[in-house]
Amino acid sequence: MIIIDDAAPSLHNVGQKSPLNTPNLQRIGSRGTWFSQGYCNAPCCNPSRNALLSGVHASRSGVYYNSQKYPETWIRHAETVPARFKRAGYLTAGYGKVAHTMKDSMPDYTEGYVRPHNSTEHVTHRDSDLRQHIIPGTLRESVGKNFTWGILPDDWDRDDPQKFQQDTEQANRAIKLLKKEHDRPFFLACGFWRPHVTWEVPQRYYDLHSIHEIDVPPGYHPFDLEDLPKPGRWMAKPDSAHANILKSGLWRRCLQGYYASMSYIDEQIGRVLDALETSPYADNTIVVFLSDNGMHLGEKHHWLKYTLWEQATGVFLSIRVPGYPNQHLDTPTSLIDIYPTLLTLCGLEPPEHQLDGVDLTPVLAGERTDRGRPVLSTWGRGCHAVRNHRYRYIRYRNGDEELYDHSADPHEWKNLASQPKYSSVKAQLAEYLPKSDAPDTRKHNEDGSEWDERAFK
Repeated sequence: MIIIDDAAPSLHNVGQKSPLNTPNLQRIGSRGTWFSQGYCNAPCCNPSRNALLSGVHASRSGVYYNSQKYPETWIRHAETVPARFKRAGYLTAGYGKVAHTMKDSMPDYTEGYVRPHNSTEHVTHRDSDLRQHIIPGTLRESVGKNFTWGILPDDWDRDDPQKFQQDTEQANRAIKLLKKEHDRPFFLACGFWRPHVTWEVPQRYYDLHSIHEIDVPPGYHPFDLEDLPKPGRWMAKPDSAHANILKSGLWRRCLQGYYASMSYIDEQIGRVLDALETSPYADNTIVVFLSDNGMHLGEKHHWLKYTLWEQATGVFLSIRVPGYPNQHLDTPTSLIDIYPTLLTLCGLEPPEHQLDGVDLTPVLAGERTDRGRPVLSTWGRGCHAVRNHRYRYIRYRNGDEELYDHSADPHEWKNLASQPKYSSVKAQLAEYLPKSDAPDTRKHNEDGSEWDERAFK
């Protein structure tokens, strides 16, 4: 299982034009089943990963934000994916960012390793010259302390272990495990930090993305927020990060840093895939590739994630099973489906707690093309999005709504919720909203996750 962080879904799909230089993503997409409409359970690292690993939806677990840790809720008693494989006798290895708070999940692994979150913080103190190569973070107050980018020396990450970034280190650990002989099956989770901020990578990755060839995302519309209800406009926060990026004239520079980080992580993914494909396990190993949530790059006047729109809830998702067909499917699919699917593929009984996902095995086998029901995403208690093949329906906890027809409006520029002719569409999708929502476990003051009650009045 290979996990990346904060990947903008609009930038990469198999066979489509993209500004990214990511040959290994194309490689993944050409093998196994590539889900072009994959979605997270929640557009934020912690609740998304909690749902992925526990198989429990945020509306049942009560884990809605980064500030909540699953050991603080009933979900701490749920058996996670790696824990279930460990109980079945597998060697379980977890490297890097798999769970949001990896140290809390270490008992699930036979062996594991995690670095601090900041991707270069652990190396910058070892080379004082590095700091002069990093462009100062001019947007930290409006976006976050790690919202910065920089060009590292081109020899960085090549030969000197003292200059390895943590994603390079995690790839090295995964490669080492794949080169070993094992006397039992293994479950390996390799969690990469990038392309999450900060965007600090060597010059060679910046060289792949000339600033003169970068344009603003096609999903951007200057008047996109005018037909949104108050909670939607509050969620976008157009007067903070995006306004400061425009004022500073740094939009393309931010995109260049993001693209360079994507190319860096694509290289690490390729190294792990190479190790698997030259190992004795190439023909009997399931490969799951995913991103934990999406990423806004200025669409809807917003940056990062923390919204219920397509750009924040959409994810990369691919599952390759030996002997199964290679296919590209557009059926909406959720990361929460991975748990029950892996249990079936590996012949394991389910855990004691209820799983909320769908077993995708018939879809992977080519026996059907549809998941069977729409996908649910949640951002905060009582705020949900339901996505089927055509529509995205959002309902906030005060009853305000948004509805988008992706067959005519792929960038979600026109909110149709107020038009009477779509009442039946809304009613149909509303059937898949949670019947109740677990209470929050604590108050929140980080990452923009605190829903301002003024947004609902």
